[in-house]
Amino acid sequence: MSGTSSEKPRIYCYSNVKGGGDGIALAMAEDGHVLGSHWCSREAYVNHDLGVTPGARPDRHETYVEHYPDGYVMEFVRAADVRTHPGLMEAYKRNQQLRVESLKKSNTEGEG
Repeated sequence: MSGTSSEKPRIYCYSNVKGGGDGIALAMAEDGHVLGSHWCSREAYVNHDLGVTPGARPDRHETYVEHYPDGYVMEFVRAADVRTHPGLMEAYKRNQQLRVESLKKSNTEGEG
């Protein structure tokens, strides 16, 4: 379930490899949660492998719908644009905040 409404949250799909070559690609929700990953041999495969292409990978969309049951917008970000894409950079900041919160929580639970 994807659309084009700017009101719906975005899922950013991108190659996490400089130049978009052989390596991991991620699907990151705008709230910072990583919803999927896939080893892609070329950046050109990211759209299909992570479900950006309409009709591709319905199995991936099951996870996306669980996270955003009211709908979402898929957005491909080229590797060359990853570090300058405002929406993805904001999602990455939130991802790092989630990591810190998770570490604090696990440290607190370990003390009990």
